[in-house]
Amino acid sequence: MKYVVVVRGQLKGSKADAQAVHDATVGQISPQSRQLGSTGHQAYLNTADEKGFLAIDFWDNIEAIQKLYSDPALAAEFGKLFDGQPEVSIWADAGWMGY
Repeated sequence: MKYVVVVRGQLKGSKADAQAVHDATVGQISPQSRQLGSTGHQAYLNTADEKGFLAIDFWDNIEAIQKLYSDPALAAEFGKLFDGQPEVSIWADAGWMGY
C-alpha cells in the first residue's frame, strides 16, 4: 500500500533561513528515510502567506512513518523550522481512479 504524509505549518524566521534549515534536515534524514521506505519528498510555500509551508512525503511502509515521525530528533528539527508544532497527517492510497 502507498501512503502520503502531509506536514503543514508556519515557518520560523526568514524564507532563506527556513530553506536552509529545511534543506539541511532533508539532507540529514533522507538517507535513513529512503532505507525505511520513503519514495519522495516535495515542499511547497503558500502563495497567499509567505510563512505557510506544506510538505508531502511519499511512503510504502506505515510502520516506518510512525517510527520516523515519533523520533525526538525529527521533533527537534521541526522546532528549528516551524513556529509552533506543525500539523502532521497520514493518508493511505484509496485505489480510486485518478489522472
